[in-house]
Amino acid sequence: MRICIVGGGTAAACLVMALARALGSRNVDLVIVEPSDQLWRGRAYRMDRDEIVVNAPPTMMTLDPNDPEHAQRWLARHHDGSCAANLWTQEIFPPRHVYGRYLEETLSQTLDDLTGAGWRVTWLRRRVVSVAPDGGKALVGLEDGATVPCDYAVLCVGDPSGYDPYKLAGHPSYITRPYPVASTLDTVHPSASVAVIGCGLTAVDAVLGLRAQGHQGRITLLSRDGILAAVRRPRQVGRPTVMTPETVRDRLERSSSPLRLSMVAALARAEALRAGATPGQIAAETSMADWGLSRLRRQLADREHVRDVDWLQITTWALITTVHHWWPTLPRSDRQQFFRLYHRLWASFTSPMPAATAGTLLEMADNGQLQVIRGLEKVTPAKQGFQVTAQHHTVEADVVIAAATAAPTAHPATPHELMDSLTRNGCGQQHPDGGLRVQPETGRLVDRSGRPQSSLHALGHLTTGTHYYMSGIPMLVWRSEAIAAAIATDSSTSLASASPGLLTP
Repeated sequence: MRICIVGGGTAAACLVMALARALGSRNVDLVIVEPSDQLWRGRAYRMDRDEIVVNAPPTMMTLDPNDPEHAQRWLARHHDGSCAANLWTQEIFPPRHVYGRYLEETLSQTLDDLTGAGWRVTWLRRRVVSVAPDGGKALVGLEDGATVPCDYAVLCVGDPSGYDPYKLAGHPSYITRPYPVASTLDTVHPSASVAVIGCGLTAVDAVLGLRAQGHQGRITLLSRDGILAAVRRPRQVGRPTVMTPETVRDRLERSSSPLRLSMVAALARAEALRAGATPGQIAAETSMADWGLSRLRRQLADREHVRDVDWLQITTWALITTVHHWWPTLPRSDRQQFFRLYHRLWASFTSPMPAATAGTLLEMADNGQLQVIRGLEKVTPAKQGFQVTAQHHTVEADVVIAAATAAPTAHPATPHELMDSLTRNGCGQQHPDGGLRVQPETGRLVDRSGRPQSSLHALGHLTTGTHYYMSGIPMLVWRSEAIAAAIATDSSTSLASASPGLLTP
């Protein structure tokens, strides 16, 4: 059985681990097609400054869902000396590049084990330009005209271009992708005034990167709503009891009517109340009126009073663990309403910043170096640098850093060569919220006529229209498990002929 993985980043790493668990005893020819010089790390986990850390405890970053301590044990054995091993807890987060080493070394060991068990593993440093079904199998086309015939192709490609809503790409003082900050920000003059577009974790990392290299100039974070990544609460006991995968699946199976957004919101509210929240606490956290640094300051203070059972953590986890069940069932009008009302809050709570990071941002603000402005309207080049316009504010900036991602509906037709080829040949169907339609349970691509295809799968960025939330390691691991299970089940019920040669002209 030949499986071709298109892309070699973090999503591909999660998939290889899942395939190893599901197919370890089978005879597999695994082909990874990735044109860059590095596998598994992705852009966010490459070599970088120690100050740029992951935002989740190691138990949430494990590559093995059956072994929550897998990443923690690796970190304890391989710390780089900047922290004692026993300090890597839920309160001390390892640098992103250290987690990248975990990805690299874990995958290297896994592939060595699989090779020893009889797998054949090939890395082709080429660019994929097309994928098509081929008589129940798949054919992956490469940039040089060669093709890779395979039984299954899984697309694990990332976003091909940075989000550029103000059409500034190419300007010498415009930075389109902050990672890795050690190399992308090293040309910023220490006294330059910097505007960072976005208020999420990427924007926060851009600020930390500037601070780490001794930046002295003013830094302004700008977005439409000014909602910063939330402050991560101390890890506590307690699990969801109202809004669980089982209860949501049961609701979907027993009802003939679609699940509506109002029902999802009611379930989340019931979970929060059951976990000890007061109506006032729920209102405070879901209000868009409390924003920017004042919201950050309140959340950091609230963190000191978290109970043993934390309602906010439990409710957030309830939403994360059930979103891949309820999101695909929502009517389009409800999804659009979600983007208007809840998208920014979702991003804030599901991708929070460590408390130490929040403290650093507040220290920079108190020293007059950092400010947060909302109501962002436009960014235009000026004679020197840029002019950034927001409600009631005009900010002059020498440098602009793009650190925001749009809500999926804002760019459903992002140009993507591979996606275009799939839609042209009819084996892919564009999702109105972005990316390609996939069968939610298996990750199989849905063709032009609406049929899922057993030989073509997608994971990660290309599936955000169907799944909405795919940015966390746990979600990539869960969806990888589903794809690996689908391949294992399908391949066990069919007798495939011998695979043809690896490269076909």
